[in-house]
Amino acid sequence: MLMNEKKRNLIQAGMKLFASKGYHRTSVQEITSEAGVSKGAFYLYFQSKEEFIAVAYQYFYSQMKEKMEQVRKENLKPRESFAIQIANWFQYVYEHRDFLIMHLEEQITIAGSLEKLATEIKVDNYHWLRGNIENLYGASQIQPFLMDAVIQMDGMLHSYLKWMIFEGVEFDFKKGGKFLVQRLDNLVTGMMEKESALFSPNQVPTIYVHTKDSDAKKLNGLLVELKEKIQSMNLPASKMNELQEVMQVIEGELAKDECQPVVLKGLFAHYNQFPEVQKECQELAKLLKITLLP
Repeated sequence: MLMNEKKRNLIQAGMKLFASKGYHRTSVQEITSEAGVSKGAFYLYFQSKEEFIAVAYQYFYSQMKEKMEQVRKENLKPRESFAIQIANWFQYVYEHRDFLIMHLEEQITIAGSLEKLATEIKVDNYHWLRGNIENLYGASQIQPFLMDAVIQMDGMLHSYLKWMIFEGVEFDFKKGGKFLVQRLDNLVTGMMEKESALFSPNQVPTIYVHTKDSDAKKLNGLLVELKEKIQSMNLPASKMNELQEVMQVIEGELAKDECQPVVLKGLFAHYNQFPEVQKECQELAKLLKITLLP
């Protein structure tokens, strides 16, 4: 979640005060004083205290997601990576448990923004668990028991979090990550050896079917069609080589976390000039939310 330093300082100050004093007992003036900025600066970034707390929750969650993503990018073995992600999750929640308790005790409800964030967190958590479990055991091997493994791991994680947050139970987070991955091993081994699945992947509610997943499949299918049509066209070898190089650049751009629309526009212009593949180009442009160059 990108933001400038002044806005970030306001959010961090507010989270600190909310955790110690509570949301309703903390004034905007106190937040700005803690952050070392003027009250007017607060209203440059936030229309109200309600909007501020909504952005603060988004910031809290984005920071936690970033910590997970950093571990995933370290190219560790799946077991080690998952254990460290769990440990970092425990550590981050523990450090902000007063802020979370404040939210639950004061029953803060902000229609729309927080409901949307709660849904996002729920769906992201499912995909985080699913991705790590598939990496651990192989997507095809774990498929029959995937949902049971996700549900059981989710239950273990949130049970430990509950005891940590509300009962003040402390434990070694690093050890906890390894411990829970080992417990997952025990569960998965037992299911594979002796059980039939209880919860089929086909029973997953549509809310958990990531739009990005289905879009990615459609995108890959269209790219394959585009490449196949180009291969079937009677083009000079030099032009064919050029288009193949352009496709490699397109695929590299699409593999980035944040691809540049303006770059994709220019790249697809190499293909859109051929009537034979304009249909595929238009569908790709619609999927990628870009406008093709004439």
